[in-house]
Amino acid sequence: MKKIELVLKKNEEKILPVIWIDDDETEIHLAARLVGDGAKLTVLGLFFATENRAVVFTTDVMHEGKHTTSLTRIRGVFKNRSSFNNDGIVRIRKGAKNANGFFDSKVLLFDDAKGRSVPSLEIDENEVKAGHASTIGRPDALQLLYLRSRGLSEEEAESLIVTGFFDQIKRLLPEKERRAVEKKLGGSA
Repeated sequence: MKKIELVLKKNEEKILPVIWIDDDETEIHLAARLVGDGAKLTVLGLFFATENRAVVFTTDVMHEGKHTTSLTRIRGVFKNRSSFNNDGIVRIRKGAKNANGFFDSKVLLFDDAKGRSVPSLEIDENEVKAGHASTIGRPDALQLLYLRSRGLSEEEAESLIVTGFFDQIKRLLPEKERRAVEKKLGGSA
């Protein structure tokens, strides 16, 4: 199990890429505390699996300071018999006035892949913004049909959909991580 623990102090900002592409690590646990006023955390999760790969990704983001901001944005694509299991919680403690936390997870499944994503909020303060969104689904059959009718093979059509699906996250990644992702995904997306 890989554990990532962060503590962000006053006015500290961090972008944390979590990239898992057919990796050997099967469990990743992220625990982050925004203890200082004005701390900001952005978690960018990109997950891609084929064959029988499986990953469990757990996030626990705790707002303790005032005017803290967190955004957890996850995108995952799973093919064949791979699977994704995600639990994400945003906690806003008493005294963390004007905190703003959001958790967003979108997972695209192909073939016999399985996915689970459960976002949660735990809010102990009144003056905050918090939200979550989670979707898991299969590619639209009409989109695939349309792309195939334009001369693309099924594999090319799927690759194009996956590339577009990951684009929003890739654009937010720091340059080094973006290049590494594009190199590792190559034609496998």
